[in-house]
Amino acid sequence: MTHSTVHDVETLSDDALRDLLAYPTGLRSPHLRANFIASIDGAVTLRGSGRSLGTPTDRRVFARLREVADVVLVGAKTAAAAPYAHMHMSSEASAWRGSHGLDPGLPVAVVSGRGVIPPHLLTDATVPPVVLVADGAETAARRDLERSGARVTTIAGSRVASAAIREALATLGLTRVLVEGGPTLFSQLVCDDEIDELCLTTSPKLVSGPARRIAASVGHVELTMQRRAILVGADGTVIVRWVRARDPAKLS
Repeated sequence: MTHSTVHDVETLSDDALRDLLAYPTGLRSPHLRANFIASIDGAVTLRGSGRSLGTPTDRRVFARLREVADVVLVGAKTAAAAPYAHMHMSSEASAWRGSHGLDPGLPVAVVSGRGVIPPHLLTDATVPPVVLVADGAETAARRDLERSGARVTTIAGSRVASAAIREALATLGLTRVLVEGGPTLFSQLVCDDEIDELCLTTSPKLVSGPARRIAASVGHVELTMQRRAILVGADGTVIVRWVRARDPAKLS
């Protein structure tokens, strides 16, 4: 694959998309791949919702990105705003996962410094969630989490640091990590140099308005990325897969 390889999504089967989006083989530590959608002018929401920017092409690729991951990583606010309890896998997706050494179920990992997790994730989830909580969280909150059946990892300090997230996921054997946000968690990972890859969907819309960017910080942060593939849809959607250029092994 060259840096300018363009794929027409309509011509690819779901299995072909899974193969194209599969994580690098032989990972020795978690590979953090973020997935975001933005308008042509860089807005991450339309009328307050990122879903309003979505297209059929984006939704199809979004599903395949989940199907090739070990875990979906989100912040607590994003977990509360989206239905992460039931991330259903089709029989075809399950067969692909089985043939590539992935577990049948896809858990969500929630980062919460205070240990506040949406109740439905603790009671209704098909696969027990992973919860990364700071040890500065209230004792009662941590106790409730531990009783819920969630896989709880307590991180030293008043906040859950980015390096600690990677370490905790490594301990759990979760190396194919799909970061779905929100922008606060993604911004933290970018600022702490803990993002390996970004799949960015450009929705064919100009929206203007007050919406924020996918990442923001007080000061400028510069991470050099390498373009690996471009996916285009008949609906005008463009999806670019960007990989960190710091490690040649990550570019294969």
